Formats: sequence, C-alpha cells, structure tokens
Amino acid sequence: MDAARSQTRPTPLPETDKAREPRILVAEDDQELRELIALALRNDGYDVVEARDGVELLGYLEAAAVAARGGNGHAQVAAVVSDVRMPSLTGLDVLAILRCAYWPVPVILITAFGDEDTHAEARELGVNAVFDKPFDLDDLRAAVREAAPRW
Repeated sequence: MDAARSQTRPTPLPETDKAREPRILVAEDDQELRELIALALRNDGYDVVEARDGVELLGYLEAAAVAARGGNGHAQVAAVVSDVRMPSLTGLDVLAILRCAYWPVPVILITAFGDEDTHAEARELGVNAVFDKPFDLDDLRAAVREAAPRW
C-alpha cells in the first residue's frame, strides 16, 4: 500500500437497512457484469456492496475491519467475489493482503485469464473458488451460498 493511501481514512461502508443479511463485496471493473452479479446475489437475499476495482474493494475491507474492532471481529463481510485483473490492485493482490492479515473471509475469484498459473496461485492463497469467464451465474451463486450461508 503506498504512503498516500495509508494516510487516508478507509472508504466508509454504505449504510444499509439490511443489517441481518450477510454482506458480500463484489469487485469487478466491468460495470455491466458487476451489476449483474450484484443483482443476482441481492435476489438471493445478500446485502451487496459493489467496488469498481481492487483499491475500492480494499477500502471497503479496511472499513469493515475498523468497524468490527469493537465487536465480533471481521463478521461484517461474509464473502468477497472479485475479478482477478482490475486496475491498481488485482483480485489476487487483495486475496494475498487478506491472508497476510489472517482474515479468513471466503474469497471467490472470476477471471477471463484463467491459466493454470493463476489458478495455482489462487489455491496457494486459499481461494474458495475460481471461475473462468464466461461462467454460469448459477454456479457462482451456489459457490457464494456455500462460502457464505445466510445467517
């Protein structure tokens, strides 16, 4: 993380009236795909926060960690769904940061560049699932349900 970013406050998590629903963070730089995934997960009963890139995703994760310090750990984020290749921080970068911080939040990655090296690196970092684009949205939804069951 660069010096300028570490000096700023974390991106606040959006206010929600769905406090009892598990929160899923969806990071995808393709707006249409991000909105489609978010809509599907909202229809499944999740509270979804959308991020345009890895930096915005990390900001939301930092905000969740700060908000949880007085409570029950990192419970404000039930799972992360992230594209692998995004501007600034990639989904793999964010996954590595989470694991270095010992934050076991479930992470599901999606990628248009699903070579074996990418899959192997994701597995080494403890990813829950990797989906190559194009993927079946129902399969992604099932992976989220498995990783972050409704509370």
